[in-house]
Amino acid sequence: MKLIADSGSTKTTWILLEGDTVKNTITTCGLNPYFYNAESVEAVIRADLAPFLVESHVSEIHFYGAGCSTVYNNNMISDVLRVFFRHARIEIYHDILGAARALFGDGKGIACILGTGCNSCFFDGVTTHSRVDSLGYLFGDEGAGSYLGKLFLGAYLKKELPADLRAAFDAQYSYTLEDILNSLYNQPSPNRFLASFSHFLSPNREHPFVQGLLFRSFKDFFSAHIVKYAGYRDMAIGFIGSIAYNYSEVLAKVATLEDVEISRILPSPAEGLVEYHKR
Repeated sequence: MKLIADSGSTKTTWILLEGDTVKNTITTCGLNPYFYNAESVEAVIRADLAPFLVESHVSEIHFYGAGCSTVYNNNMISDVLRVFFRHARIEIYHDILGAARALFGDGKGIACILGTGCNSCFFDGVTTHSRVDSLGYLFGDEGAGSYLGKLFLGAYLKKELPADLRAAFDAQYSYTLEDILNSLYNQPSPNRFLASFSHFLSPNREHPFVQGLLFRSFKDFFSAHIVKYAGYRDMAIGFIGSIAYNYSEVLAKVATLEDVEISRILPSPAEGLVEYHKR
């Protein structure tokens, strides 16, 4: 059987595939190697994945992961998986290749990720070609959940939110300045903390301030990523991720203003990757 993993910064979806049939789907936390070391990855797999699988049934593992962009990170994930699946063939890929395969199969196009973080590439049907490095929540992640959260919290802390929106936020969260700074500078996964505020923005998406925030965020993504690809207006452009999917109407408006057409938006690459690996 094949075990396919789609690992973002927030969650990992593990799909056990036998022939054309999905036998099991398991969800664990995200295993981005920039935020997890070998010991913590091993602890997650031991507690939340391994008990639900039979080692001898898994012959191949295809792991697509955020942060799997260096030999060191890839070897770390592979070595941990080898502890539990000693006889399986293990392949580690960057999550942007997973997005490209899920969106286009063996076709060509610009694949974009807008989830907790962001990324993009040109996919020629075999290989990904990046024009912009994915720089994470500190220097990049335009359009992603962490970027939205950073813009929103910045406006909140600078007292730039409209009074009604600020009151609604205070009623839901009751955060102090110290709470926010502690979560950003002293707690693990600050990118996930920032992205979590999409849970507040989503039900308030019709508020003019939130609409403006979403528009600015997606415009920044197009400026930082899409326009860097020569001939982008003539290419298929697809998006994957919770932010792209949940705010697709605003994303489509920005795309129209940029004179491009979005060919496909998926909430996650899981379904597309299952179809790809069936072949």
